[in-house]
Amino acid sequence: MTHYLIEFRFSGYVKGAIRELKDNISRNYHVNRRKIVPHITLVGPLYTRNEKQLVEEVKNIAKRYDLVKFSIDGFDSFENRVIYVRIRPSEELQKLRLELKERLEKFCELSEHDFDKNFTFHATLVFKDIQRKFDSIWDFLQTWKIPKMDQYVLRIAIIKDYKILAEYDLMQRKILDRSKALDKKTLQKSISKLEKKQETPEIEFEDITEKKKIFVISDTHFDHTNVIRFSDRPFASTRHMNQQLISRWNNTVNNDIVYFLGDMSFGRRRRPIDYWLGKLNGQIYCLRGNHDSDIIQNAPVIHDRYGIKYHDYKFLLMHHPWRPHGYDGWIIHGHTHNTSMKDHPFLHQKNKTVNVSSELIDYTPITLDRIISLIETGRSYKTMNG
Repeated sequence: MTHYLIEFRFSGYVKGAIRELKDNISRNYHVNRRKIVPHITLVGPLYTRNEKQLVEEVKNIAKRYDLVKFSIDGFDSFENRVIYVRIRPSEELQKLRLELKERLEKFCELSEHDFDKNFTFHATLVFKDIQRKFDSIWDFLQTWKIPKMDQYVLRIAIIKDYKILAEYDLMQRKILDRSKALDKKTLQKSISKLEKKQETPEIEFEDITEKKKIFVISDTHFDHTNVIRFSDRPFASTRHMNQQLISRWNNTVNNDIVYFLGDMSFGRRRRPIDYWLGKLNGQIYCLRGNHDSDIIQNAPVIHDRYGIKYHDYKFLLMHHPWRPHGYDGWIIHGHTHNTSMKDHPFLHQKNKTVNVSSELIDYTPITLDRIISLIETGRSYKTMNG
């Protein structure tokens, strides 16, 4: 009999965040080299000789559902065998899984855990032969933060021998064959329909008004020789750049709070993030960028899309400038450097974005007070100086 799985496969921001974390674990600890799409298994592995009936039954169950919600909530493990992203299911998701299990068990051979009354919804990060490395990987994970996020089941995938056989699309209300399931335009149509239906997510904002002076900065890229040419940085060498970045930071920041928005260092011979944190003034909070794969112990780590409230302003702190669905407030981000100034200048009034990549703020942390004063001019700025 053929091997099948019934899954929900992540897309968009969450898919990227989980995949990036999985890749970093694989790279740092030499485990799970095989690329697996981030997903939640609903039923399976299962075995059946009646593939046609399997597809039909999944369709008949799934078509009775519309918005099936769940949330992502940190990390957990099955003893020292599997480490996973914890999933908090809604009643709808629990009911959907149970209906799938009860209908499919009539003609399929299911797995033992499918019958577990305390079924654990999860998205696996790492498994198989990790016992000796478990403690190290777990410590590494404690310095990563995934934001608590509400998600919705967009499609239910039927997987055959690790490839999509078909997917039922809850938004388009139909079964998609493999070709349609992998088509990007079809996926975007489904996402657009979901965005019109789903609730606007609630975002928590930490009130930091009463704290000390607050600075933000992103993308220092210590040790990264090529960034001097790539971003036209005014430094004669990597050593000169490193010295200037430290000097400008420490001449500006004393015992103040700094939110660092990712990509501290980069390159083959780069020194770790903790090395540079040890040379910089201030109480630093680190948000990981796409190049920040180290364990971070010399500063608290905050999650991407971290909300702060400062006086009458709310800001989402992010590395990439990817606006969350339903959020129309101000974003402070990095990542784009000075390479797309039309779309991502220092201050874009219409888009409500502030790009604090180092190149746009004179390679020096900038205060929230300065940012707010520039916002209140009503003008947009290519760099903080104009």
